[in-house]
Amino acid sequence: MQTSTFARVKIQPPRPRPGLIARSRLDQPLAAALASCRLVLLSAPAGFGKTAALTQQIANLPASTALAWVAADADDDLNRLAACLVAALDPFDLPWRSSPEAMVAMQDGSRAARQALASELLNALDATEVARGLIIIDDAHRIEDPAVFDWLGLLIARLPPHWGLVISSRVDPPLPLAKWRAAGELAEFRQEDLRFDHGEVEHLVAFAGHQTTETDSLLQRTQGWAAGLSLALSARQRGGGATLTTRHMFDYMASEVLDDMPEALRLFLLRCSVLPELTPARCAAVSGDAQAALLLEEVERRGLFVTVLDEDGESGRTLSLHDLFRDCLDDRLRRERPGELVELLKRAARSDDDPARRIGYLLRAGAWDEAEQVLGEVGAELLTAGAVSTVQRFVDQFPAEFRDQAPLLQLVRGLVGWARWDWPTMCEATQRAVQGFARRGERNLELRALSYHAIALSGLGDEQASRAAYEALIRQPIDTETRCRAQLAACWHALGDGQRHRFAPLWREIVEGLEQLPSLARWYECSPLPTFVGALGMRAPLQRYVDGVAARLPDSTTALGAVNVMINGWLQLWAGDVTAAEASAELAEAHCRWLGRPANVQAMVSMLMATVHAVRGRREAASACMAGLIVQMSAGQAEHKRPQQLAFVLFHAIRVAVVAEDSATLQRLAVVLRASYPPSEWAVDVDQRMTLPAHLAMAEGRLEQACTHWRRALNHEEHIDVFGQGLETRLRLADALLQSVGPAGRADAAQHLAPVFERVRGSGECGGVLMAGPQVLARLAEQDWQGALPAGDAAQLRTWAELTAALRATTPPGSQAQTQGAAQALSTRELEVLQRIAAGDSNKLIARAFDLSPHTVKRHVANIFDKLGLSSRGQAAAWLHARQQPGTTT
Repeated sequence: MQTSTFARVKIQPPRPRPGLIARSRLDQPLAAALASCRLVLLSAPAGFGKTAALTQQIANLPASTALAWVAADADDDLNRLAACLVAALDPFDLPWRSSPEAMVAMQDGSRAARQALASELLNALDATEVARGLIIIDDAHRIEDPAVFDWLGLLIARLPPHWGLVISSRVDPPLPLAKWRAAGELAEFRQEDLRFDHGEVEHLVAFAGHQTTETDSLLQRTQGWAAGLSLALSARQRGGGATLTTRHMFDYMASEVLDDMPEALRLFLLRCSVLPELTPARCAAVSGDAQAALLLEEVERRGLFVTVLDEDGESGRTLSLHDLFRDCLDDRLRRERPGELVELLKRAARSDDDPARRIGYLLRAGAWDEAEQVLGEVGAELLTAGAVSTVQRFVDQFPAEFRDQAPLLQLVRGLVGWARWDWPTMCEATQRAVQGFARRGERNLELRALSYHAIALSGLGDEQASRAAYEALIRQPIDTETRCRAQLAACWHALGDGQRHRFAPLWREIVEGLEQLPSLARWYECSPLPTFVGALGMRAPLQRYVDGVAARLPDSTTALGAVNVMINGWLQLWAGDVTAAEASAELAEAHCRWLGRPANVQAMVSMLMATVHAVRGRREAASACMAGLIVQMSAGQAEHKRPQQLAFVLFHAIRVAVVAEDSATLQRLAVVLRASYPPSEWAVDVDQRMTLPAHLAMAEGRLEQACTHWRRALNHEEHIDVFGQGLETRLRLADALLQSVGPAGRADAAQHLAPVFERVRGSGECGGVLMAGPQVLARLAEQDWQGALPAGDAAQLRTWAELTAALRATTPPGSQAQTQGAAQALSTRELEVLQRIAAGDSNKLIARAFDLSPHTVKRHVANIFDKLGLSSRGQAAAWLHARQQPGTTT
């Protein structure tokens, strides 16, 4: 799903205007710069023909040139401009290794995110097989977001040699131009370079049908200013002769241009001046004139500073007025018809599909309530797609005095806080939303906001207040969406209380409610935590959730899809299907890689992957997986202020080390964990770590002490039973008893094992058994129970021991492609896509051939390159051709 929409004309170069004369003094050095320079800058005031000069160059570029054009707007932040650039580059099939849309959506204002996006784009540009590529940012002076220029600086610094960046602006952009100038990597074209000289003015005069004797006077009056020349020649055709300077531009246009046209056309242009692009449909909607198409033809016929942006678009012919002319029209509209401006802006908002521009129109009109409503409609969808900073920017554009009192705006602000795990902001904003809706008497919205507030309070650690909010909700007649969130808050309460038996009934209600809702955003809000897996009765509702999401996911890779695959992997692991679980873990990891590794999703996927490695006995792989996650969590603590999360991850890493029989890592991480205990946390989190002294005692051979600690932990069995720790503890205690006291401990051990068999038979889940590891299970299976265990249970122990031993003997990670051959590592569809790539087909043709979305084709291409260790389409074609030669196999 796209995080934003924009007018396609933003990424379409303007069409060359008829009547442009050759300007060898400018054209030749500009063409040379475009062909070779890293950065080309056209910097001059309005009306000096910057865009026209570029447009003429584009028409003469070699056919092999890849061109990406982006026309900047004032409301372009980094997310929006980067999204436009990604779309402009799409026809050239860049070999993306991560989803560019996801990388754009992850821009959160941090430099690290900008660097990640820049690196991904630079790698893709470098591997794109074009002779020359150009990225053009036109009207860069409109950009107000400093993050855009920081990002452009990152791009310019490492731009591949066969790519160049072109910036057109009225003022110099805030970039280190001096550095690139000194390095000889900057070509500059400024006011003096863009002025028309005597010969060029003479050609213009002759082309307009005037005597060339007028050249000197015209050049003196305009100083070679392109806009002034155009206006002066136009005036002469009408018999006028004004003296032009930039300062008098508005007066001239008003007197010589606007006042000279028919009243219907003049009013039409005044009213349509609020639009950045002119199409018949939008002009009719804004002006109220049904003859909009004919009037636009007249505008173009008169040559009124108009540029053709698109001739054959879905909306018909699209025109753009020069900024100077539009500014003049806007000034006249404000003076002549100030009472119409607000309504015209509202009409423009209603006729625009781009939420950013809709909100911009309404904010300009001072229509705060309507702008708030639009943001309320699109905010959740944008956040689900990951455009967190874009939504935050929308919120910030409202006046502070309105924002503080606007409940819907505060609710959106709270959702931004949730997306960032910023519980204090979410809590404060949702409380304001609750109070604001209450003042308005909007009871349903008040309760909806209260459901978010309950979650925020729980995230903040204020369980008492969260429970009070939940109780207030559950006693009211609430809609399905609100009830789902209320039950989610109740699940969090149960998690904090260690009452895992409450999960299943709550989750059955949540899933039943979600199945009635059309929005995937609601399913995403209620994403289950991996720690819910293995709780009594949770298998069925979690599987139902997984199936429900899978049936509703779009044909694109999303964070929700990655979470869903990850949860399914845990369910498979807990069912004992380790092979399927590993496949799901690998798929979830591939999703994360494609999505740019979003931190919250990557953390959950890494825990699953590490657990699979540990169960298979891959000590180094398991340790490396958790080590990377610990580094990630440690780096994020200052931002999220959740040391509890780090402690949770550290303890899981210890359990992974125990399963993988890595005592050195166990002892090292135990020291780190004890130094990282958070100042405050749920009691249940403390209880979950009660097994740590037992693990350390076992590693040091202190069997009796280990037994003592296992027994203490089992006094809080429901609290410790996260990721199967309850069953694992019983198995390890039984093993330690038999090792420490021998046959005398047989009855005690059997008593502790009885609930294990009962639990597995009832749930069909043996994940906790796998966490005990092969050595523990082998010793228990070899024990002569002499009737202390039923024969069936003793046989079950042998089955588990054989299973865990077999898992340790399976293929190590990463060797599938080596043992099967690289081609066999590709799926059938990936092989088909590879064959099309080798045949020279573009992504668009491949998508059409297999009835796939462009996103899916990009993902297949990335998978092929990853699996084969390639970086470009040419390499992929060569790889396939080499293996299709006689005597070779794929």
